[in-house]
Amino acid sequence: MEHASLASPAAAHAGMHADPSAHTPAPSFWPILLAGGMGAVVFLVFLVYLGVPLAGVLLAAAVLYTLVAASGWANTIAVERRHMDQVQTNKDLTRGFFFFLASEGMIFVSYFEYLYYSRFTSAHWPPAGMPTLETTLPAIATLILVGSSFTLNWAVHALLHGKKTAAKNWMLLTIAMGITFLGMQGFEWGFLNGVLGFTLTTGAYSSAYFLMTGFHGAHVTVGLLMLALVYWRMEKGEYNQQYHMSLKAAEYYWHFVDIVWVFLFFSLYLFQSH
Repeated sequence: MEHASLASPAAAHAGMHADPSAHTPAPSFWPILLAGGMGAVVFLVFLVYLGVPLAGVLLAAAVLYTLVAASGWANTIAVERRHMDQVQTNKDLTRGFFFFLASEGMIFVSYFEYLYYSRFTSAHWPPAGMPTLETTLPAIATLILVGSSFTLNWAVHALLHGKKTAAKNWMLLTIAMGITFLGMQGFEWGFLNGVLGFTLTTGAYSSAYFLMTGFHGAHVTVGLLMLALVYWRMEKGEYNQQYHMSLKAAEYYWHFVDIVWVFLFFSLYLFQSH
């Protein structure tokens, strides 16, 4: 009789997961594959600038591999959506995500520190022989990226008010604007590199420019992947007014990327000289 009160292993397992916040996702190999791909991309970027044969081809393959790994991991997270969304009332998720954004912000702060230290310790800035960065195209790109924060906000607002079609349309427009921004950034990179000979190794000024805009561009790419996943889940009808934690996370991340770019635009383009 004394053992009658003991729960069976199955019942104990069910009880352990009665609280959605106790859910443990299934093991996944995608994070390991993604980490390997990101490490390979960084390594191959240096090989490309060193002129190592076939480094460019390997870099393209590594980027594609990384995108596939990121998509695989994102899909795994989407599968776990019910458990993740059910705990959105738990402030720990939102707080943890903001800590993540803060850690990303510290990386950008280190780049700004490098830029302004180089600038204010140099007798002339930009250094002699450096081209003056054109501001018209970056200004247009800035307006597009900042505008995408508004379209994303409208998408979230529409979803929370039950207007799912409008939400999907605003989300598609946001993604298109982000892709346009990256295209304009890529065009500027090509012009500076191919026409003006302004490369990562030209000097402190050029290295700051390419490192900061490149790192930001990588974040825009990640943000676009997040928005694409959110749109896919919208199409599947997986969001509603109560459960949309990952949508809010993507929104916070995109606003963060936009705010960082505003500081980059003013620091790199509008205040080029002293």
